[in-house]
Amino acid sequence: MPERKLLAVIGPGRHRNLLAGLRVERRERAQFTEPSVMETGKRHLASLDSLRGVGVILIFANHFIYPEYYILFGWIGLWIFFALSGFLITDSLLKMKVLPIGEYIGRFYVKRAFRILPAFVVFFSISVALYFIFPRRGFAVDWHFERYWIYLVTFTFNYYPPTGSVWFSHLWSLSLEEQFYVIWPWLVFFLPMPWLKRVAPCWILVAPALRVVLPWFYGDRANAPAVETWLVCQADALAIGGCIAVFRDKLPGPGRSKKLMWMMTAAVIVIGLVNYFTGASADGAYFRTLGLPHGGDFNYQYVWGYSLINIWAATLILCCLQGTAPSILNFQPLVFLGRISYGAYLSHLPLLGIYLYFFRPINAFSIRGSVIFLIWFASVILVSWLSFRFIELPFLRIKNRLGKERVPVSIQSLPEREHAR
Repeated sequence: MPERKLLAVIGPGRHRNLLAGLRVERRERAQFTEPSVMETGKRHLASLDSLRGVGVILIFANHFIYPEYYILFGWIGLWIFFALSGFLITDSLLKMKVLPIGEYIGRFYVKRAFRILPAFVVFFSISVALYFIFPRRGFAVDWHFERYWIYLVTFTFNYYPPTGSVWFSHLWSLSLEEQFYVIWPWLVFFLPMPWLKRVAPCWILVAPALRVVLPWFYGDRANAPAVETWLVCQADALAIGGCIAVFRDKLPGPGRSKKLMWMMTAAVIVIGLVNYFTGASADGAYFRTLGLPHGGDFNYQYVWGYSLINIWAATLILCCLQGTAPSILNFQPLVFLGRISYGAYLSHLPLLGIYLYFFRPINAFSIRGSVIFLIWFASVILVSWLSFRFIELPFLRIKNRLGKERVPVSIQSLPEREHAR
């Protein structure tokens, strides 16, 4: 009803009281739904899955041929995964923050267990069997499984010295993410939003500083623990994804986000070229490294290189959420690959170990090597689809039902995402 007609019907006194009550109700509703400022519904899920698919392809290229890598910039794919995980987990936690602490923590960890453990148990068991079936000395630097199995099952493998094991070495990154799941939910729940908006950006600055300090503390880079595997040294990758969820009401609009994404893409290329011509060329030709070789020591790349890729990944995620991502990220094969990415991550190195045993030596750039790569790639896709269809999907359905039971209205305002690796 127009305001003048309402005034004539109820009178000036009651009119003022009614308007005051409506203003209070609107303020309370806005405060209750604060985490829902930026819509991040299912229409964006395809491009986020495609981003995972890009990450998977880069990781595959990086690990072929293990352990004599030819494509040395594929590590970028894993850091895209880290940033994406940081966003998805933080976004999910913010939606559940209105729940009581018991339900909040219980629901999060039960959903994580349903997502992570079923496929992990299956593929880990298969990897253990392959470890005992195949010769041990040719497939690892440290082939004493009895020394590090406890690190694998407790998700602390990222703190064990690199084993070079074709069956297990990739699991360090899963350990890093699991440790993030242990710490981050408590901070999100107990920290007020103003404090959370300080803590998340803080780690974007602290982690690179630790990558500088640790090698200095141990004497030199060669004697220092691997800065790429410790959570405190790589927390910026997860934190920058979390910042997208935390600062959703402060982020640039679609037009500016797209410009930032292309600017960061150009920056990655230019900085890579500068790094290549000032020392990184010693690690291999430009097409193998893009000037950013894995774990590069030149020009302190192990300090700033991860930060560069983290910022670039954040701009890609932001464009995906706002519908301005490059059209390649709506490519259906990439979407499919992203959906089965967890099984691909778990299975790709053990499958590669089998091919290495029967077909070594393999020249990655020969016709024979290319055919083996395609067969290996296809077999990983098949195994990953079987894992998704018969192992992961049944538990994902249970996980999603848990997310829909007794959820407050403010949480339901953001559509549920099925996949948060």
